[in-house]
Amino acid sequence: MKPHTEPPRLLDKLINRLIAPHLREEVLGDLHERYALRVRRLGVNKARQRYWRDALTYLRLSNIKRKPAEYPTIHSYSPTMLRNYFKIGFRNLIKYKAFSLINIFGLAVAMSVCMLMILMYADQLSYDQFHKNKERVYRINSSPMSNSNLRATIPFPVADKLKAYPFIEEIALLRRGFGGDAVHNLNYSEMRGFFTTSSFFKVFSYDLEAGNAATALEKPNSLVITHKMAKKLFGKQDPIGKTIQFSQRGLDTWSEESHSPVDWGLFTVTGVFADHEYKSHLSFDAIVSASTLEHLYKEKKIEDLVDDWTTDHQAYTYILLSKTADENKLNDALAQVSKNFKLSKYPAIQKSKLVFQSLTKINPGPVVNNSPTNSLPLFVYYILGGLVLVIMFAACLNYTSLSIARSITRSGEIGLRKVIGAQSKDLVLQFLSETSITVLFSLVLANFFLLFLKTAFLNLWINKYLNFDLKYNLYVYLAFVGFSLIISFISGIFPALRLSKASPMAAMKKWSLGSAKKWSFRSVLTVSQFTISLIFIITSIVIYDQFKHYRQFDYGFNPKNIININLQSNDFQLVKNRLKDVKGVKELSGCAYLPATGRNDNLELKIPGKEKTFNAISLTTDDNFIKTLDIKLLYGKNIKSTTTGKSDLILVNEEATRNFGFKNPSEILGQTYELNGQSVQVAGVFKDITFYLLFAGRPTGPIVLHTNPEELKYITVKIEGGATNAVLKELTDSWKTIDPIHPIQYEFYEDTLSNTNQGIYDLASVVSLLAFLAITIACLGLLGMAIYTTERRTKEIGVRKVLGASEWSLNYQLAKEFLIMIAIAVLIAAPSAYFANNLWLNFMVVRADLTIGTLVLGSLILLILGLLTIVPQTYKIAKRNPVESLKTE
Repeated sequence: MKPHTEPPRLLDKLINRLIAPHLREEVLGDLHERYALRVRRLGVNKARQRYWRDALTYLRLSNIKRKPAEYPTIHSYSPTMLRNYFKIGFRNLIKYKAFSLINIFGLAVAMSVCMLMILMYADQLSYDQFHKNKERVYRINSSPMSNSNLRATIPFPVADKLKAYPFIEEIALLRRGFGGDAVHNLNYSEMRGFFTTSSFFKVFSYDLEAGNAATALEKPNSLVITHKMAKKLFGKQDPIGKTIQFSQRGLDTWSEESHSPVDWGLFTVTGVFADHEYKSHLSFDAIVSASTLEHLYKEKKIEDLVDDWTTDHQAYTYILLSKTADENKLNDALAQVSKNFKLSKYPAIQKSKLVFQSLTKINPGPVVNNSPTNSLPLFVYYILGGLVLVIMFAACLNYTSLSIARSITRSGEIGLRKVIGAQSKDLVLQFLSETSITVLFSLVLANFFLLFLKTAFLNLWINKYLNFDLKYNLYVYLAFVGFSLIISFISGIFPALRLSKASPMAAMKKWSLGSAKKWSFRSVLTVSQFTISLIFIITSIVIYDQFKHYRQFDYGFNPKNIININLQSNDFQLVKNRLKDVKGVKELSGCAYLPATGRNDNLELKIPGKEKTFNAISLTTDDNFIKTLDIKLLYGKNIKSTTTGKSDLILVNEEATRNFGFKNPSEILGQTYELNGQSVQVAGVFKDITFYLLFAGRPTGPIVLHTNPEELKYITVKIEGGATNAVLKELTDSWKTIDPIHPIQYEFYEDTLSNTNQGIYDLASVVSLLAFLAITIACLGLLGMAIYTTERRTKEIGVRKVLGASEWSLNYQLAKEFLIMIAIAVLIAAPSAYFANNLWLNFMVVRADLTIGTLVLGSLILLILGLLTIVPQTYKIAKRNPVESLKTE
């Protein structure tokens, strides 16, 4: 029938939608037959008019969406049908073993890494969840205008200003500065904590196993200790009411350095925290009553910061908002209080402002300086999550590619189902159910892989500071199940939609359900997988080269055979006199802290009689420091140590002479400056050394070495090589005669420097693991495609071999397509990896070079792994007897 003589399409669509399925074909047949007769007899216009009248007569209630009772149908989504789908899916898993194993293993590998990320994130989300009012608790941070990173500490008077706002129910002010030695009878322990008031227990929900939270912090010199500390000091005794002798040494959670002990007297235990396994971003051994500070102020044992707007690193402030308050009110209040920063004498603080941070968003959260504990910033989770999702995406591509490749073997099944009436949605549901079975087996295997990944992650060096425990809970299991359902849908939806759209005629004739083009969608997926793999491989090589460069870096001083011992408040001269007699000790010196480990104190040198000042890195040492570390003295003479006080001689490095305006370094010799009110003279100039961390993003700055015996925290011991264990034993024995209470704390300088860069090594390990997983998944996909291709071309290979083709040419014919795909992946990935890695390398002052050789090495690794995957399959089919090959189809 010609298009202009066809019946009205609108009516046909209306009948198809409204008429019952079992009557639809009969009604449309009658209508079309009458319409054709009327066109010949009456013409098109009258035929169309009567077609409308006839069609409307069929749209009566008895014909609309009714099915005869004698022909009951089973709904596509009934339990019987779904059970049948899963049964067929399981049989297909058994039938196509190679494809099933490749899919299950590939998905399991990727899922295990994703599940590790879920565990990590769940671990961080578990922090501070035990607090009853956690949604109303906020920490007040300071936001310096000159620095994008927040600071968790704020000036002390902020808390008093916030008390004036009625919508703030409670304020908990935690002052740092309590850290030293606690002794009860003969039991000793180091103790760290905060000064605070009873409002601490109103803001936070810490339970006490002994004592009354309402009164525990009322009286001066009272403290509440942790269950662990109570066991250390009191054993099985009841600690309530007992006293401890406390000596303040300046210990805190940021450093192991300390000063000479100061007796703070007796403290009474008024409470013990319950031994719960909850996780908190606050870390302490004890909290001390804030009323104790009044006595310490009077005795000048601690600095009075009550009205000090200049010191912003000693206090944490937490508030509890009322139930009716909102964050807008808090924002306005903080803006008003921030105006008081103008009272500070430091411009950096004057330009700061106060901001709030929800308690539940501290871990995980943004980068915050001076935080009480270490945690991974939120952006790190975004980066790691992105990398892990790339791996998962590659595994899903794998499944999609192999499913489409396998479609030709199921074309008859698909065509038959369509012929007998299966709709596209039925086939989609069937294929998704088969995918869910595959993902279910992958989930079981992924949990097994996760055991090994979890152990490996917990053993990383960085976990000593992050304290992950990665425990399972109900929410984690629910997340795993939900994640597996999402993966089932993502992996299976594209193959399901693609296969369900095949026409019955094409399927029954076993035409390929994929693209007929030379470069099909499967080829694009394979190229994408190898592109991702090569980027990971090149990145892991670059990170490893960077770490190796750090390990071999010349700092300008010699850290070999150097042992740094923490003085732990002991007198430097006393320790030096005792250790110098140890056999194997070559040199001894002291310093306030260790260069190139992340700390850099500052000082100001003032030209006498002028306002101009110079900023420099300050390091207190003794006169033997440069000799012990083999630092080269270029001009002048060394400084001289005194046992009575500060020396009036200083050493500066080359960078300092340039910074101070001298073209020739020797010209600075004899110059006089003022240092903290004392007149000092430049005695010598030493060669530049690397003082900052290697990844700090800035070169070495001006350095000033000066002496002050009271500031020395470490004794640096240079020993003879070859007898390390014997020397360490003697050093340990000698230490016990000096300090029988504190165990010796030492570390080889090389290990210290290595540990500062250990995070780079951990990053290299993580990226290398991801690269290994990416290439494993890609090779599994390539193996599946190679198996499929060789099976499909078995008869062709037999014909070629009969006609005289060599095994070499047959291998080439079979592998050519895959080699082309790998080559295209190299062309895409190599420049992409070069650009991406240069982005982060450009932030490094000390960096390894990214050369063409790195790209070539990564490409060779990819090519070799690809050949190792392809060649066994092509070689096996090329060696096969052509007679057997010709019988396969």
